[in-house]
Amino acid sequence: MHLVIDGYNYINRINASSVQKGASMDLLRRDFLERCARYKKMRSARMTVVFDAWDTPAPGRHSENVRGIEVVYSRQGETADDVIIGWIRKRPAGLIVVSSDRAIIDEAKARGVAFLTPVKLSEMMAAPAFEAKDEDDYDETPRPRKGNPRKLPKKVRKAVKAIDKL
Repeated sequence: MHLVIDGYNYINRINASSVQKGASMDLLRRDFLERCARYKKMRSARMTVVFDAWDTPAPGRHSENVRGIEVVYSRQGETADDVIIGWIRKRPAGLIVVSSDRAIIDEAKARGVAFLTPVKLSEMMAAPAFEAKDEDDYDETPRPRKGNPRKLPKKVRKAVKAIDKL
């Protein structure tokens, strides 16, 4: 499982009041990465946070490792959305995208990639001990070929399972 988070999108959605009050974006970014590290410690998921760096003088995309979290900064003239959409198009197995950006969500839906909103991920990170759901909650018994009109499509069920594992 690989969780890819649109960093500034998450920070702006979850910490909207802090951003409006003029809180240091660097401080908010460090706090967010600290929460991600605690979450990663509880769950064995690969995590990548992508930040916009399009207005910096760095010519290429660069990354760093912060407490086990891969942090990627986009290259000059490129947004984090472009980076994430590129990864969605490659469609690696186990990819889960976290963003509220409509373009990213639409691309994920079109490619069958699971996605979460920043609010949902924040709730999951705040849950006591990040309690796991029971695997028995999902009905995977075979159905007649006609299909069950009440059962979600297989792609959606797989996405739900991947998200529940977080």
